[in-house]
Amino acid sequence: MLILRGLDVYYGSLHILKKVTLHVNEGEIVAILGANGAGKSTLLKSIIGLVKMASGSILFQGREINSLPVEKRVRLGLSLVPEGKGIFKPLTVEDNLLLGAYSWYNFNHKGEVKALLEEIYGLFPVLAEKRHQLAGILSGGQQQILAIARALMAKPKLLLLDEPSMGIAPNLVLEIFQHIKKLRELYNMSVLLVEQNAKLSLKISDRVYVLETGKIIFEGDSKSAMENPEIQRAYLGRDLDREVPL
Repeated sequence: MLILRGLDVYYGSLHILKKVTLHVNEGEIVAILGANGAGKSTLLKSIIGLVKMASGSILFQGREINSLPVEKRVRLGLSLVPEGKGIFKPLTVEDNLLLGAYSWYNFNHKGEVKALLEEIYGLFPVLAEKRHQLAGILSGGQQQILAIARALMAKPKLLLLDEPSMGIAPNLVLEIFQHIKKLRELYNMSVLLVEQNAKLSLKISDRVYVLETGKIIFEGDSKSAMENPEIQRAYLGRDLDREVPL
């Protein structure tokens, strides 16, 4: 579904991503692990078109999208949930959701938008309960659910998630990951997940890439990664089995 080949990205003179090559198959959850500053968020922004690449290629469903603007990539089926959620706090929950459909909405699609909105409310009942409340007064976990739901309103084929557990109370992090897993089960949706919580990421993902100072230093299935001594030492510690099963 998604293929990156030799991706190079610079911020000024800083070489942030260095010949990054990876792929995401249809219906697959792929995790990206790495320390702060490794280039994980830049990678997602490059895929969606928010950051300009210097060289390399990005193919989505067999089509090269290097030169496409963000809105056209969204129309093709890419959707990003940014780090920090990026919701519009002065707007209501429902208005935030409706903005997620901007890439395909027109007056001929009113019924389709309404049906999708009700489907989203069925998936996330807490949003249905709070549909008329301002997004800014939701809890951190509820705001993250709203950010994911808004991305779903774009009808994505591949969901890009940037640190979905950041700023979320520990008791709600598991709920967020359960939602991510459920999306794949319900829609066969592909997910590219950047996340500091390596333990939970590996438990719900099929494969993993480890990014270090802009380079891919490990690629493999998630089960192998959990058993890899270097990855255990760097990202997992000794308490992997203490996590609540997903």
